Amino acid sequence: MLVRPAATVVLVRPGADGLEVLLTHRPATMAFAPDMHVFPGGRVDAADGDPILAARSVVSAEAAAARLGGDLPPAMALAAHVAAIREAFEEVGVLLADHAPGVDVVEARTRLLADPGVFPAIADSLDLRLRTDLLVPLSRWVTPRWMPRRFDTRFFVAAFPSGAAVSLVGDEVVAQAWHRPLDALESMAAGGLGMWLPTSTTLMQLVHAGSIEDIRARLSPGRLGEVVVEDVAADVVRIEMPAGGGVAGQPVNAYLVGRSEVVLVDPGDPTGEALDRASEVARARGGRIVAIALTHADPDHAAGAEAIAEPLGIPVLVGPGGGRHLPYETREVRDGEMVELGDVPLQVVATPGPRPDHLAFVVGEGSAVLAGDLDGVRGARSIVGPPDEAVWARSVADLRSVAPDAHWLPGHPAR
Repeated sequence: MLVRPAATVVLVRPGADGLEVLLTHRPATMAFAPDMHVFPGGRVDAADGDPILAARSVVSAEAAAARLGGDLPPAMALAAHVAAIREAFEEVGVLLADHAPGVDVVEARTRLLADPGVFPAIADSLDLRLRTDLLVPLSRWVTPRWMPRRFDTRFFVAAFPSGAAVSLVGDEVVAQAWHRPLDALESMAAGGLGMWLPTSTTLMQLVHAGSIEDIRARLSPGRLGEVVVEDVAADVVRIEMPAGGGVAGQPVNAYLVGRSEVVLVDPGDPTGEALDRASEVARARGGRIVAIALTHADPDHAAGAEAIAEPLGIPVLVGPGGGRHLPYETREVRDGEMVELGDVPLQVVATPGPRPDHLAFVVGEGSAVLAGDLDGVRGARSIVGPPDEAVWARSVADLRSVAPDAHWLPGHPAR
């Protein structure tokens, strides 16, 4: 099935109680994501790669590729940046470009809505300087194979320009509103705002961000690594996924536990390749994935779970409250519970501290422990909430008392 390149831009502004993001509401009649609350975005059109636009971009094609982690050819990487600017202009009337005073951007937007292919001509006639440098790359999301329409989407964040105003024209957006990320997540949890996982995950990534400078410094992608597969204990395979939360340069350790009936722990990379590798490794060993378990619901540990769980009809296991900000069904497990869905049992140990819902899993007879972030290594490109240090220390002691001789298998490779 064709996977179309796409781009999304998260517009942020300072609010009275912290950073706010702009969410748009798609009509219920739309073929894709009907009635969902999303960020402005859409597919990358052929015209977004026009040399006219490349020449008017502040960021070069080579720099654009480096900013995204190096996994796209330069021309395609720059086209994704340009598409994000075009989509923000089309959908909400925000133009991230310098232009002369008095330019009629309203008329230009009308032309663009009628034909996205005229963006090069518009940029040329208005002498636009495309401020691709204002786009802060964040993440990549690849629509799972089981969905009827598939997109390979690059997410960007940009500060809402001073003096700009949101305006809605056309039939792709029926409403818009500004939200604090946590407020939007709480509304989703209460049955209010409808969201798909890429949107809710992006909000989770921004909950503790204070400014666009904070996002640029701490969340921007790094160089994309490789998928690494390694046997690390009896019946345990580590799969180092290179883009936890969809962020290149943020590796996360996922684990396959079992032989024929396998539990997959912390599949945090939603970009596709690492998830495919996990399924392939399970099949090559004569097994199948029967459940997913999360040590906690931070995006770098949880972002790939739904893509595997949904088509297989398998449960996603979380700690108490861990599924609150996930837009799909989860099953809570408790301290001391034995997870016997696979052929190697996992003992649940509640280990709050890094997060209230944090869990560790003791493998089999206690030879290994899947410790999540309990060793203190957090996502390399994450802004996490303040931990409870005293509770964290008690959790470490509790886990060592439950499995004193276990080999700790961490949530992230050592940095």
